[in-house]
Amino acid sequence: MKTMNAPWLVVALREVETKVKDKAFVISTIMTLLLIVGSIAASTFFANKSEDFKVVATDQLSYQVLQRAQDQRPENLNLTISQAESAAAKEELNGEKVDAMLSSTANGQEFTLTGFDEVDPQLQDLVSSSMTTVLTDQLLAKAGIDSSQLPKADQLKVSQLQGDSERASMVRAMAFLFSFLFYMAALLFGMPIANSVIEEKQNRVVEILASTIRLRQLLAGKIIGNVILAMVQLLLFISAGLLAAYLAPGEIPFLGVVAQVAGWFVVFFLGGFLVLAGIWAALGALATRTEDLQQSTGPVVGALLAVLFIGIYAKGSFLVIASYVPIVSSVAMPIRLLSGEVALWEPLLSLAILLAACWAVLLFSERIYRRAVMHTGGTLTLRKALKLEV
Repeated sequence: MKTMNAPWLVVALREVETKVKDKAFVISTIMTLLLIVGSIAASTFFANKSEDFKVVATDQLSYQVLQRAQDQRPENLNLTISQAESAAAKEELNGEKVDAMLSSTANGQEFTLTGFDEVDPQLQDLVSSSMTTVLTDQLLAKAGIDSSQLPKADQLKVSQLQGDSERASMVRAMAFLFSFLFYMAALLFGMPIANSVIEEKQNRVVEILASTIRLRQLLAGKIIGNVILAMVQLLLFISAGLLAAYLAPGEIPFLGVVAQVAGWFVVFFLGGFLVLAGIWAALGALATRTEDLQQSTGPVVGALLAVLFIGIYAKGSFLVIASYVPIVSSVAMPIRLLSGEVALWEPLLSLAILLAACWAVLLFSERIYRRAVMHTGGTLTLRKALKLEV
């Protein structure tokens, strides 16, 4: 089929070409890709990185504290301990053979942890906790109490009726990512649709275009072109993130679940963005100047902020309800799917509602666009636009 037989395709390709040639758009896309890959690589590196410390004790009590520190250390911290006289310990510290030196006073009630130029806060916290444990054991022993019979903090077990804490952390992280991607895409690719409509009205270009192409196809080309750009950019971001997570050293929990839900998110993103694209186009047709658009788009931007915050903070029944509300469901339903406790019919029903809303909004927006885009006598309201003849 020749492109002249599909005018909407010519318009769509023009939208894509214009955006791809925009250096700011290309640079921002590349920078975002690097940021996504870099953040995943950095978080994986620091999560798997282990700290190594060498500490020398100058007396027996300090050595006991360090022994207790070895027992209490976290998995990502390696602690090597030794004991030497004060002068020899200082010489090792001056030669940077050890990271710190621990010594106690004559009465054994105070300790000093000395570093060469600084003391790592993680090491300081570990030694402080161990010192408290050793001194407490001594006091209890003097009172004839066995410290092993006392209750300990690790006797408290944390559980959940549904899911687990590790999965909950993953859901929170992905909720922010899904919500932020949808919010940014809606602004970066939605607003240009409205601006493009206004520019064509102000320059009277739309009148020339209307003589060669039907307004319905002109609108379709604008929306489809920006949808293509938004979807390609979204797929780039998601693919880069999943690939970086897959290639990163160490095992990332729930990576398979995230990959599956990312597919659902792409589908819901498409439906939600189409709804917003129709709204942006209608707002652009109703306005006459860019200043008018800034006022009329306030509620849309506010709605997008609401979607962002709902996606990040909504929980429980409120999140369930939001997952069936068009536009909001674009982030709410994928977030629910991450929990793994959603029946298959639920995302299908939510998607059906979203697509129905998409169809209705696009039809209504097309009706407004055809009536208002040729009007240059000031800003129109919806009621006035509907009364205009095509």
